[in-house]
Amino acid sequence: MPFADIPPQPPMTVAVPVVLRLTAERVQVSDGATMGLAGLHYLRPLGTGVDGTALDGTGADGAGGGYGGLSVFGALQGDRGGFFGWGVSAGYRWQHGPWSAEAGGFVGGGGGSPGWVGGGLMLRPHAAVAYQWGPLSLGLGAAQVWFPNGAVRSTQPFASLSWTGSALFGPAGGADAPPVTAWQAAALPTETAAVAGQYGFGGRSVRRDGSGAAPAMRYGGLVVRRALPGSVAGGQPYWLISTAGALSPAYAGYAELLGGLGAWWPAPAGLPWSLRLEAGVGSAGAGAAADTGGGLLARVAGGVSWQLGPNLGLTASAGRVASPGPFKARDARIELAWRGWDFVPGAQPSPGPAPGAVAWAPWSVSAGAVQFARMRRDDGRDPGLGLAALTLERALGPHWHVRVQANIATHGAAGGYATGQIGLGWRSAPLAGSPWQLGADASVGAAGGGSVRVGGGLIGQAQLQARYALSPHWALQADAGWLRSRHGVLSSPLVGLSAVYLFSRLQGI
Repeated sequence: MPFADIPPQPPMTVAVPVVLRLTAERVQVSDGATMGLAGLHYLRPLGTGVDGTALDGTGADGAGGGYGGLSVFGALQGDRGGFFGWGVSAGYRWQHGPWSAEAGGFVGGGGGSPGWVGGGLMLRPHAAVAYQWGPLSLGLGAAQVWFPNGAVRSTQPFASLSWTGSALFGPAGGADAPPVTAWQAAALPTETAAVAGQYGFGGRSVRRDGSGAAPAMRYGGLVVRRALPGSVAGGQPYWLISTAGALSPAYAGYAELLGGLGAWWPAPAGLPWSLRLEAGVGSAGAGAAADTGGGLLARVAGGVSWQLGPNLGLTASAGRVASPGPFKARDARIELAWRGWDFVPGAQPSPGPAPGAVAWAPWSVSAGAVQFARMRRDDGRDPGLGLAALTLERALGPHWHVRVQANIATHGAAGGYATGQIGLGWRSAPLAGSPWQLGADASVGAAGGGSVRVGGGLIGQAQLQARYALSPHWALQADAGWLRSRHGVLSSPLVGLSAVYLFSRLQGI
């Protein structure tokens, strides 16, 4: 083939196999008490043994090798509703035809009331075998859930269901993009929305002990939606992942993580309005403060969206949430969304209009540890507290970025304390051509759990950063800053250290 006929390729870009995995197991948390635990894992190849694949996704099941990624766990059964854990997973997979075997582990934090998790450090080694049918595989294995400074060390079987696909990853720092049609990538409409809402309980108690009336719960959160190919009764279907945390003192520590499906229907005659319906299911709770039974939560809602501009949208919706426990509520929320396009390999047609501009958008993901000098407990003490931190950043230009961060306690006798934050940051260019960069960021969010006195649950955090580049894709980052809750119930300096992975995603606006 003459060179002139070769389609242009994005620099240093490959369609990398990615795996979305669901796991289910029953963990023994005390004599005679078990917790049904579900896990959601996003995994991709690491190092040698897993080659890059063609942009059409062929070979995504690879020939085995190392893998790593992010994992989140939530309780769905038993009496531990409100348990969550998250962190990083890694392992090695051996492939033989449709059969595979793997061994790996998870490290992160986990917790919920009561305090059987100790400081919150959570480890989960596992071994499993799986059989693959096309993009799907079903696995069986054994895992151990261990809280080294808590009271749980449970070994149990687990089952897994995995879907293997591919995603486009580009060079760190981003790049200009040649025409997308040259490499068969579909543009899928996406939106990421900040959420503010309220649950109303009609005066019924939702506490585990049944005491008192139940004031409304204010909450804040994030939701990500991405379109699916095809249509539903003339509407555009999509999948969603949402997370939220309580901002009301009566429900300090409440958190939820839901996944689901929905569809939106644009108004006729090009009006900037659309209707949407969606449903989700997942894990939620706050120990004694909000009794969701085993933790399973379902939500249905409908709403109206208004397009404020090419990339901004406002949505008002109402619905209901329900759990196996007394936690049942009417839901009302407002969302402010940033809308764009995400690209996936393949020749399927793109739903909706094409994006006006396409580029490799710089992203980074980091995992590390944060230490707080003092964190006020319910008993009035102020000991230190260590947390595991996961952060995702998306660059807005050469210096500015938006960030979302999730922290969870790992030591300090406050297992179950967790935060979810969103903010804005600035970072310098490399200093005098060196590997060093300096930066600063500020964020707000919700916090609670672990007998940490958080007041209303609203927190703010500001910090300075120093980042050292180890390679084009990897860096180490040190942080120093301060966290403060509303009314100053929490106020503490912090230091942190994390490993950063830099990449880019093909996105449109």
